[in-house]
Amino acid sequence: MSTPDKFSVPQTAVTEPIQPKPPHPTTPHTHGDGDGDSVHSYVCKFKAESGQWECVEYYKRQILQDVIDSAENNVDGRAAIDQLKDFGVTVYLADHDSVDIGVLRKVVEHVSKNCNDRSKHHLDNQRCLLYRDEKGRLYNLLLKNESAGLASTWKSLLLSFSGLQAMIAITALARVFSCVNPDENSSVKPGYLSIVLGLILYEEISYVGLNCSMYIRGTPSIAAHTLISNFDSDWPRKIVLIGMALAAVQIQGSNLQHYGTVGSILLSILVIAANLGSRAWKFMKWKPVDNGGLIAPLVSIFVAATTGFIFPYMGFGKIQAGGKAAVQLVIYNSIIVAFMFVISDFDAVQNFLVVGSETCNQDMTNIVLGSWFTFTVI
Repeated sequence: MSTPDKFSVPQTAVTEPIQPKPPHPTTPHTHGDGDGDSVHSYVCKFKAESGQWECVEYYKRQILQDVIDSAENNVDGRAAIDQLKDFGVTVYLADHDSVDIGVLRKVVEHVSKNCNDRSKHHLDNQRCLLYRDEKGRLYNLLLKNESAGLASTWKSLLLSFSGLQAMIAITALARVFSCVNPDENSSVKPGYLSIVLGLILYEEISYVGLNCSMYIRGTPSIAAHTLISNFDSDWPRKIVLIGMALAAVQIQGSNLQHYGTVGSILLSILVIAANLGSRAWKFMKWKPVDNGGLIAPLVSIFVAATTGFIFPYMGFGKIQAGGKAAVQLVIYNSIIVAFMFVISDFDAVQNFLVVGSETCNQDMTNIVLGSWFTFTVI
């Protein structure tokens, strides 16, 4: 069946969604976490006729389509909806008689808050969005929004993200705190820091808004994010790099150059910590925060950054192993971070990253960072 281009969701589909019953033994299972439709799941059945195994990819979608097809002759699709309820699936119904993109956004917000809770078993998070035409026929609606490219890039960055590099970057960049007051030194300006952030730490400062949307606010898919978000571009990363570029071309020794450099570095620390925190939020399977309101993106970034500062090692990819392996991971990486923290105190290293920072008094910075480092390890 083809999916209609225009559709709407009645208000009742948002305020009074069909609640799932206890999962049926035949409820489709989800293998691993992922971005909705892109999860690669298979069900294989042995065919006596051919003597071979036949595997069906995206079997959840196939089961849903089979349910719809089996009840195709039903007048209003009630039989299909009832069967989905028996499967433990929350059904959102879009009727043909009106089009309201605002209500569809409310559906996404409702799913993010109530049906995408990682603290629950995955069978409690089953949901689907159905379109019912004027003849009562049902269609399974999938949000695409031409977001395949963004989803592919995001997933690639998730794989190449390095928690160790993020921790080293935070400890090294935090030394700029000792240079906040320009009276204590001539001034500071970016050395090769913009190159380091733009190339070496590209994964660690990229797509913080998208990470917070998916992990902190519980947005069900990349397509859903593009539907509810006003900004699809990676503006936080661009602002960091533009800020450093502008600071570098200011008058040598001016306050504008000094504060532009310090502000850009502080923003880069916030972005890196938020990326660590959003991953930690996912790995610890905490409930999503409210996905509604204009300030929801800013709130989610603040929550993610706070989590990243308190539980940075929980944002490491291999921490999911748990147990002894996780403890060894934290100890091993903390030793490396401590070593790099000492190296970052060398004048040559500081002058390479932030020119002028080597003249700042680092005593208080060393005490604060040392205390924070010990706290995060414990």
